[in-house]
Amino acid sequence: MPTKILIKTAAPLAAMLIFLFFGVQSVEAQISSDDILPSGQKSDGCTLIADGNIRDCCVAHDKEYFYGGTRKARRNSDKRLYECVCKKGGWDKVFAPFVWLGVRIGGLPFLPTKFRWGFGTNVKGYAKQATPRIMTNDP
Repeated sequence: MPTKILIKTAAPLAAMLIFLFFGVQSVEAQISSDDILPSGQKSDGCTLIADGNIRDCCVAHDKEYFYGGTRKARRNSDKRLYECVCKKGGWDKVFAPFVWLGVRIGGLPFLPTKFRWGFGTNVKGYAKQATPRIMTNDP
């Protein structure tokens, strides 16, 4: 009996994880100027998950992650990403908490990844104080 309950609860979670990590990738469109990071490189959109409807949210989030900054700035950036994904509605609203959790864990500034907080700088950590910079995340 416990095995059946475990299977019934694990199956939806497994389906969500499969969708997040192996979801159908959107067809690559022509590069728009909105996809260009401050370095001139093209944003990859939603790193490690399917872009779908939320690509604009992820590109804006990438632009904020490029420079890095304080802990508070990162927390606010991740919150804006979560809110942007929620606004898309439908299944995107369901997956918004998983997207948020992914960036909170995977975007730590001390990780040696290409998508960490401050990936466009040589600084591996949080800034002690905010740098004056205009940051927008309104796709």
